[in-house]
Amino acid sequence: MKKKLLSLALALALCLGLTVPAFAAELKIVEFSVPVVEGYEDYTNSPNRHDYDEENGYYWMWDFAEGLAQLTVYENWEDKNPLCGFVDKAGKVVIPVEYEEAWGFSEGFARVQKNSKIGFIDKTGKALTPFQYDGAGGFSEGMAVVKKNGKFGFIDTTGKEAIPCAYDDVWAFCQGLAAVKKGGKWGFIDKTGKEVIPFQYDEASGFCQGLTAVKKGGKWGFIDKAGETVVDFQYDNAGSFGNGLAPVVQGGKFGYVGKTGELVIPCTFEAAGYFSDGLAPVMQGGKWGYIDTTGKLVVPCKYDMVGSFSGGFAPVGMLYTPDSISCKWGFIDTTGKEVITPTSHTMDGAEYAINPHANSFVDVPPTFKDGCASMCRHFYNGDWPGGSADYFYYALTVDAKVSDWAREQVDSAAVKGLMPDCLGDDFTVNITRAEFAAVAVELYEAMSGEEAPAPGESPFSDTSDPVIIQANALGIVNGKGGGKFAPSDPVTRQEAALMLSRVYTKLGGEIPKVEATTFADNGDVASWAMDAVAFMSGKKIVNGVGGNKFDPQGNASIQEAMVIALRMFENLK
Repeated sequence: MKKKLLSLALALALCLGLTVPAFAAELKIVEFSVPVVEGYEDYTNSPNRHDYDEENGYYWMWDFAEGLAQLTVYENWEDKNPLCGFVDKAGKVVIPVEYEEAWGFSEGFARVQKNSKIGFIDKTGKALTPFQYDGAGGFSEGMAVVKKNGKFGFIDTTGKEAIPCAYDDVWAFCQGLAAVKKGGKWGFIDKTGKEVIPFQYDEASGFCQGLTAVKKGGKWGFIDKAGETVVDFQYDNAGSFGNGLAPVVQGGKFGYVGKTGELVIPCTFEAAGYFSDGLAPVMQGGKWGYIDTTGKLVVPCKYDMVGSFSGGFAPVGMLYTPDSISCKWGFIDTTGKEVITPTSHTMDGAEYAINPHANSFVDVPPTFKDGCASMCRHFYNGDWPGGSADYFYYALTVDAKVSDWAREQVDSAAVKGLMPDCLGDDFTVNITRAEFAAVAVELYEAMSGEEAPAPGESPFSDTSDPVIIQANALGIVNGKGGGKFAPSDPVTRQEAALMLSRVYTKLGGEIPKVEATTFADNGDVASWAMDAVAFMSGKKIVNGVGGNKFDPQGNASIQEAMVIALRMFENLK
């Protein structure tokens, strides 16, 4: 009998500026059989994790990223030199187990190690770079950190060393800039390697929501992308912005500062984390809970370990015993409801506890990646760890009608925060102008890391929808004449292309001018949409309908809109 795994069918959609997911009523634990890892069927039938299978050995599966998960194989329990490859969600080994180490995919590429050197491969296993680096990071905004001869630089997605390895330390690119260290000081460069902000800081980090924390003269403050000081250097430590707030430390206590420099939430907490989904973890009395952006305690401080919210859910952990070094994990929603209680559970008569990794007693919070969370189930009989263990995954899916071809992409779009709360339960129907405007706003916020402007007075006579007002304020949407927006009308394909192009220009991109598209029905494309259609189709964001036609007056379904939004997020961020 094949090993069973667990899945959580999550109703998942993020709302604009709110903290409660649109579809998330409750979580259901559903047992189902899944394909075992190809070539390791004998091991998966083993009743005890510590049993040694001479033919296949042991294996670990890690987090999925962009549809693939690292697979680590050990010849025996004492093996210090395992080999790594990648499997897909069907359990098929798609990249051979031949690397000394491997890390998850980002922007289409993964870091792998051979002969103690690191290189990059694509999803077919084809090499992007030689194995020549002593260290490397994942791709971010088309650039990846590499280390050679004790110095750091960056490669681009062609494998070219776009910025030479000349820096003592670096951070990944974020919002177009990267923090780099040289001569004992930190500054910032752009993707050409040009110095944008001088080397004058003792410590630095990456930009988020237009600002970054830097240290100077023994104190932390915040600067903008022009290098101007926005928050004075007065804090003992500082973190990144999320939901318009960043954690800071003063006098040994944690609080939160706003983007204009005001201390929004006083420094009264023993520890604190970043805001996500409108909530941030804080510690009081040695226990963790969560506050909202006003500082109100929304989830009581009663957990031993916690993680950040993602898609409306956060991992929470309770120690096995007061002196334990390992937690039992569960999940809460943004109301604090324990949708999965962090206690022991029973399945098939055996007691089990949820942990993110079986090979680590010092647990770290599980996180949702690529639509699922990699977890481990420990069976035990009083002694820890005792008995056996196996892997399972919490799968995130949208609780709505979605075609099979679009399911994975729609789920991925939801996980990445691209799904507004106004969508119905049937994603196969045409998306309206109002709904697509909401998708465009979510896309802007996800790609920029900034919140859309607060809605004001509606410029349209037929709608007061705050999201439409926000989209209009961003320059993403206009009316259809006569002071009306026509929110219930289906969006046309050329309107969708135009809205997305405006998101792109709002983010600093440029849309080239064209005289005509390459489509056979070019004459049907409105002049006001010509540039957008040509650009978005050229970037494979909004594709044609077949027969070399674009069908500009045709409509798009909700699921098509989510697939389009995901393509733009992944290809143009």
